[in-house]
Formats: sequence, structure tokens, C-alpha cells
Amino acid sequence: MPKPGRNIYPDVSGIQYLPIFLSGVGGTETQPRVTREDGLDWNQIIRCGQGAGEILVDGNTIPLSENDFVLIPAHYPYELHATAEPWQTNWIVFGGDACPKLLSDLNLAKPTVLSATDNTIPRWLFTNIYVSVNSDHVFGQQIASGYVYNLILWFKQTLLLGEMNKLRKNSQQILSMAVRYIEENVSRDVTLKEVCENIGVSQQHMCRIFKEHMEVHFTEYVTRIRLNMAMELILNTDLPMSEIAERCGFRSASYFSTVFGRYERMTPNNYRKQYKV
Repeated sequence: MPKPGRNIYPDVSGIQYLPIFLSGVGGTETQPRVTREDGLDWNQIIRCGQGAGEILVDGNTIPLSENDFVLIPAHYPYELHATAEPWQTNWIVFGGDACPKLLSDLNLAKPTVLSATDNTIPRWLFTNIYVSVNSDHVFGQQIASGYVYNLILWFKQTLLLGEMNKLRKNSQQILSMAVRYIEENVSRDVTLKEVCENIGVSQQHMCRIFKEHMEVHFTEYVTRIRLNMAMELILNTDLPMSEIAERCGFRSASYFSTVFGRYERMTPNNYRKQYKV
């Protein structure tokens, strides 16, 4: 990692032909307050170390803590200050004709904050950027610029992984709510539309969640829940099949018998005779 207070601004006149090139790398032991009303001439990525701070951008204040990363495009206004001192930061700045399109294509055309759970890769990239430009005076800038490109891609990839994990978690929460609602209302003719309206998601999204996590369609899952409940009543009570059908949400005893036979290959009465102790 760049040593706090040891900043390097290489001469970029010989590498501006590169689509992306490093224009500076460094770090600070105590991040000072920074106000850039017109932004910086270069794109930048800031890594937050010990301590904490905030970035103010587009009227929003975003808290920053250790292992947070901030990508700020060139010429984008922002303010940065510490909230828990000393606040250590490391940073790189970079330019190149490919940057505007690349950042736009990656949906990084606005300041973006990333919270990294594993900073092994970015620490390695930051270190190699610093070492390359500081020790190799022939090809160091070209090598460091390659690492900058890798750092940008890591930033976007980690963002996407975080979004996917969040979607997966949200899907599991929706599924849990749906299953609970079905089980609590299985004695009624509970429908996909009713469940979705109760939870607040589209029917298409709910069907996709059931198919992805349960590997069955919504209607088949509801049928299996009803049949499981019915089989328990068949084996553990002496209730007539008409009452069991009603308790389990089947619209009639005959329909219950038809569905039961389709899944179990026997009638409810034969199931009771064969398995009831």
C-alpha cells in the first residue's frame, strides 16, 4: 500500500497514448477536509483505512469506514472530511481517453461507494501500482496503468457480487413470507395473486423465486402443502374425507380424491387403510 504522506505524481506526458493511465498514487495518515466544487481533473479511487469519514455528493452525505472504497469520476463535485480521526486513506488518480466510456459502460459515471468484505485483491493492486511507478523508471508507469484497469474491474465486479447477494437475500425473505402466508391460509383457496398482493411483489417475480429456490411452480407447491396436511389428518384422525378436503383447501371431496390420486397413486381412503396404525 502507498505509505501515508508518500505521494507520487509521475510525468504523464509520455503515457497519455494509453487508454487508461495512472496520474498519481499516495496516501495520508490523517485525511484533511477536501472541498472540490468542480471536482478533480482526474478520476480517482480512494480506499478508507482506520478511522471514519463522510463524502458529500449530489446533496447526499454517505458515511465511510475502514475498507470502504470510493470511485469519483473526473470533474464531479464532492466534499470529503473525517468523522473519526485520525482517518487514514490511500488513493490513486487516473485518466485516459477510454475512461469516460469505460466508466459509463460499467455504470460508474457517478461517485460510487463500495464496502469490501475482503480487501486482499485491492491491497495487492494498490501496492503493485505504488511499487511499479516508484521502482521501475522505464516501464513502471505502463505496468501501473495496467493495474489501475484491473482495480476498476475489481471494483465493478465486487459491486455486482454485492448486488447479487442482496437480491438473493431479498428473494429468500420474500419466499419465507410467502410460505408462511400459504401455511397460515392453506384451508382457503389461496391464490398466487392474493399472496403477491399481501407481500407486495409481482406474480412473475414470485413465480421466478419459487422456481429458483423450491424448484417447483407456485401452484404445485401449494398443492403439496395441502396434500401433506391432508395426509397427516388422514393418518392421525378419523375425520371423514369431505371434512379433510375442506380443512385443506380443496373445493370438494371428489376434487381432493382426484388430486390425491394423481400424486399418491391411490385414493385417500386406501391411503388410510394401508398406512393408518
